[in-house]
Amino acid sequence: MKRLIQWVLAAGVALVAASCAQSSDDPSPGGPGGGCQNGQTTCGGACVDLKSDPNNCGDCGNACQSGEACSAGSCEGGCSGSLAQCGASCVDVQTSTSNCGSCGNICTVGDVCSQGKCQGSCVGGTTQCAGTCVDTNTDPANCGTCGNICGAGEVCSAGQCSVQCSGGLTTCDGKCVDTQADPNHCGACGNACAVGAGEVCSLGQCSLQCLGGTENCSNKCVDTALDPANCGSCGNACQSGEVCSGGQCAVQCSGGTTNCAGKCVDTGLDPNNCGSCGNSCGSGESCQNGQCTLVCSGGLTKCGNKCVDLTSDPANCGSCSSPCSAGYQCQQSQCKLVCSGGSTNCSNTCVDLTNDPNNCGACGTKCTTGQSCVSGACTLVCSGGTTKCGNQCVTLSTDPNNCGSCGNKCASGQSCQSGSCTVVCSGGTTNCSNQCVNLQTDPNHCGTCTKVCSAGQVCQSGSCVSTCNPSTNIGTSATGSSSGGGLSTYGYGPEQMVDGKLEASCSTDPYHWITAGTSPGSSWAQLAWSSSKTVARISIDTGTGCAGRILAGATIQWWNGSAWVTAGTVSGKTGDWSFTFPSAVQTTKIRLYGVYTVSGSINPVIYEWQVFSC
Repeated sequence: MKRLIQWVLAAGVALVAASCAQSSDDPSPGGPGGGCQNGQTTCGGACVDLKSDPNNCGDCGNACQSGEACSAGSCEGGCSGSLAQCGASCVDVQTSTSNCGSCGNICTVGDVCSQGKCQGSCVGGTTQCAGTCVDTNTDPANCGTCGNICGAGEVCSAGQCSVQCSGGLTTCDGKCVDTQADPNHCGACGNACAVGAGEVCSLGQCSLQCLGGTENCSNKCVDTALDPANCGSCGNACQSGEVCSGGQCAVQCSGGTTNCAGKCVDTGLDPNNCGSCGNSCGSGESCQNGQCTLVCSGGLTKCGNKCVDLTSDPANCGSCSSPCSAGYQCQQSQCKLVCSGGSTNCSNTCVDLTNDPNNCGACGTKCTTGQSCVSGACTLVCSGGTTKCGNQCVTLSTDPNNCGSCGNKCASGQSCQSGSCTVVCSGGTTNCSNQCVNLQTDPNHCGTCTKVCSAGQVCQSGSCVSTCNPSTNIGTSATGSSSGGGLSTYGYGPEQMVDGKLEASCSTDPYHWITAGTSPGSSWAQLAWSSSKTVARISIDTGTGCAGRILAGATIQWWNGSAWVTAGTVSGKTGDWSFTFPSAVQTTKIRLYGVYTVSGSINPVIYEWQVFSC
């Protein structure tokens, strides 16, 4: 206890003296003459490790945020590799006397932390320098011996300051490390394994277990048959001057191994000491029978002094020294023709799949006769005025299923003529405006389509002929009426005009008289039929007879279905008279408008009004 108190008082005096000697925040390097231990820097009068101090992380005064730790001089969310987060610092619990083996485990005064255990002296080939166990073979602050600091740009390799590492080691963060086993630099600098998740670095790969017969000792894969820090078993460190040979600490190596830098190695197999100590094999090489030999992995094959992929290497296609000819590529271990310009290799021939009829769309797809390859699809080619409809060539002018255009199908009873669906006529009939007619008898298509026979004509043998009897009076089938005059009650009604009896019978069968004067007015007489009639001429019986009141004039009109149409006018008549229409008309009504009598008389008389169709 007395010894512990003396050590604490001495340390306090030293800190006060250091504070008085230097109060600046500017960093001053540690080591001999600097007042701090090797690897430490003076910040604000205190010696700190810029690589792990959370208040001076990487530089004096650079404090990490809450929840961060200082790892390798950078504030990070956690510690990498084999470092452990103790408070806000990332420390190596394998060598830290304040956190030996675990955070907060402080070694007693006089002890050192070696291999994560508080011990009286350093083990496993390490040396105590300023209270810390270091590997003087690789530590740039204690290279070869305590306090020997390597210069800027130098590394410590095999206990000597050098510009590069030897013995198969790699420079990472200014130190020579074995990337095959270092969990902080596994396979490459900075590639830290997830030690907290149980990963270790084995053969340059982060893994959950050690490979190649090695064992996990403090998160590092080691060969317990040769490692002096773990000789025979983890933590069994050989004493200074001893080597580990066959898992036993011994003064000299046995079993054909050689002492290289304090380790017994098999120079016939060790890539860091291949054939002789310090002869390191290059990247990708292994040591076989004491010679560095190329090692191929990942499906590659050794051809000469190169690792090649036999499936794709044009110089070694399928086997070593099997080159492909010019214009060929190695694909799946076979030399295949290389096609350009959008063409494709089909049976060692470059073809255009978009238009090759023998390889249409894909190699071996052959179009049938009559087809061509268009845009990678076999397509029917039509000629001779035909058109492609679906998968066949058709004539649009005559095809009833594609009449005029694809898919336009004619109805039943129609044929396709000149690209239009037309009614098919039979039995001697002819198609006129899509109707089947008999040109021999149809009055609207007599002899030829659209030739219409006149009123009173019929179509006989393709010619319009008149069948009208000029003596047939159709007036008797009409109903008579007038604007006013004789009444039926007294036997003088308008029906008397169409009773078929002329003035010769006036003594026994009276006439009809119309109220009118001697000049045209608005008086009228009318005949009407229940169906349309052909009217070509009229005849008015108005002679002296029994009454002697002659109808001297009127305007002759016919009904066109919506209005009266004037056909002509008569005047100055002194007896019976007739009127012929300019052309026969089809109508249901005719009338005499503005009727008047001869001078000196009133109320003209109509004995009989005859109407003829021709």
